[in-house]
Amino acid sequence: MGSEPRNIPRHRRSLGPSRGGPHGLPSQPQGDTIHVQMPRPPSVGSRRPNDYVGLRSRICLSASPSSSKGHQKDQIRAMHSHPDSSSLAQKSMVHRTDGSQQIRTVAATSDPRSTRSGTNPSSQSSLPEFDGVEIESIVLRRKGFSRDVIRTMMAARKPVSSKTYHRVWKTYRDWCENTGHSFQDLSVPRLLSFLQSGLDKGLSLGSLKSQISALSVLFQQRLAILPDVSTFIQGVAHICPPFREPLPPWDLNLVLSTLQTPPFEPLATIPLAWLSWKTVFLLAIASARRVSEISALSSQPPYLIFHEDRAVLRTIPSYVPKVVSAFHINQDITVPSFCPNPASPKEVALHSLDPVRALKFYLHRTRDFRATTSLFVLHSGHRKGHQASKTTISPPIHITAHSTRGIGSSWAFRNRASADQVCRAATWSSIHSFTKFYQFEIFAASDAHFGRKVLQAAIN
Repeated sequence: MGSEPRNIPRHRRSLGPSRGGPHGLPSQPQGDTIHVQMPRPPSVGSRRPNDYVGLRSRICLSASPSSSKGHQKDQIRAMHSHPDSSSLAQKSMVHRTDGSQQIRTVAATSDPRSTRSGTNPSSQSSLPEFDGVEIESIVLRRKGFSRDVIRTMMAARKPVSSKTYHRVWKTYRDWCENTGHSFQDLSVPRLLSFLQSGLDKGLSLGSLKSQISALSVLFQQRLAILPDVSTFIQGVAHICPPFREPLPPWDLNLVLSTLQTPPFEPLATIPLAWLSWKTVFLLAIASARRVSEISALSSQPPYLIFHEDRAVLRTIPSYVPKVVSAFHINQDITVPSFCPNPASPKEVALHSLDPVRALKFYLHRTRDFRATTSLFVLHSGHRKGHQASKTTISPPIHITAHSTRGIGSSWAFRNRASADQVCRAATWSSIHSFTKFYQFEIFAASDAHFGRKVLQAAIN
């Protein structure tokens, strides 16, 4: 990168060429364009091998701080295809700001050889980070979709899933740079080498499958169904079989017996923190719902209704579940009353595990400082009374991933809850989700007893 000319205004200067773009996609040596080579539909005469996928993208980003506020226009012009590939065409996309400024090519690379004498130190610190959203937009834009369509298509995945995919893309780009491969082109041997490096580092079969799914989105091809990829995954399953511990990760009997005694009783006088933890745990274990669903509950009708023998809850309309379907969105969360009219010391002890009783005490003791209609609120701090986030309410119920849902469902089956009851309570559309991880026998039982069957573990 040469020294800066002194007689040229700063906003009209261009940074010199670099070997790579900020996202691992090669940047233009000169000019302010985005070049994308688009694969044509497969044809009989195509000479391109089936296991090779092209991703040609060249990114030039505006270095002006005001460029994000100005109106940008995309000028797309067709270019000659690559002389060595009859199945590729090229696009040039020019992003421009207002007429008072010109776009400067910003080239970022992790290669230390791209930094030469005379480089402005401030230019390196202002280079953009890896932007998975922008890369995904380019992938979809080169297929001819409008910006509005792209925005809708990218909403098909939850934000956490998109972040996971983008993290895999960055990992793959870094691996390509370290091994001397091109990030823009993907071949099956190169993909399997990348997966093998992850396997050597101890990644599980599920993690490798997740990486394949992420790269399938990046390269717009179902990589998992390719014969060589399928064979590799089968080999991983034989080398590192997905073994599951037969013993539960924690003892439900011990936890329930602890909740029957101080410091979790009596609910009228114990610290609010202990009451919050007990209420969250009893609701989670009796309903087998995810933390995200529990954090989206409301304290107001019609999303919380108390009946004589149960409480019925619904998530708020703005909540988007993990699986978006009418079944998952409209499924009630029903928690039972447990020994509501105790007549003996044993029934009194069991009544202390009543989730409906805990909910009523919790609502009564938080009503004076509530600042939201959310069911669970912060009980201390400067945001006291505001909605509690998933990370706030998860510690008392999140020992390991899905452990509370799994143990609750297992105990319900052991106490003869039917398969239909468990599927409905845990919002599984089919029993396959449960049988994949647990071995059980189906017993006949009456309806709406899932939560009560779970709490019967205290009797055993």
